[in-house]
Amino acid sequence: MPRGRMTDVDHTGRFDKYREEKLHDPYITEKALAEPTICPVCNAIYHKKRWQFNKKMLLELKLSKKYDSKVCPADRKIADNYPMGVMNLSGAFVIEHRDELVKLIKSEEKHAMEKNPLEKIMSIKKTKDGMSVETTSETLALRIGRILTRAYKGKHEYSFSYGDKYVTVAWRRD
Repeated sequence: MPRGRMTDVDHTGRFDKYREEKLHDPYITEKALAEPTICPVCNAIYHKKRWQFNKKMLLELKLSKKYDSKVCPADRKIADNYPMGVMNLSGAFVIEHRDELVKLIKSEEKHAMEKNPLEKIMSIKKTKDGMSVETTSETLALRIGRILTRAYKGKHEYSFSYGDKYVTVAWRRD
């Protein structure tokens, strides 16, 4: 999937807000889904025009059998292998502390999913000089980049795709 690169980051490292509002996620429909809808893959519930996790509501809906079923946008992206964010971690530190970094990344995914169940990690792959992490949202990739920099220092760069909600985050520590 070819994507042009463009950097729209101000001095604070934040993505330019006006451009973010114009961009569209092709997996999010403009038309609201029937409520309630349950994702058969992750059990997220579409309720009040947003996806959420709610164990009590899920149990009630499953017992009543009064709900629609549709795969959520994040699980569709995973099935289609369509990442919206890619993190490339490199350097001697990454190779030496891989397990520790994976644990932190998965913990951050868990925190992000509490707020938005559409923010998931698609894959974590070992590379020759570190590892690569693919996410279902650009915001999760940015969030992980900030957390790694805060926790372990290192250097990071964000590269945004023009006309697409896609970001590449490069984080390095030797």
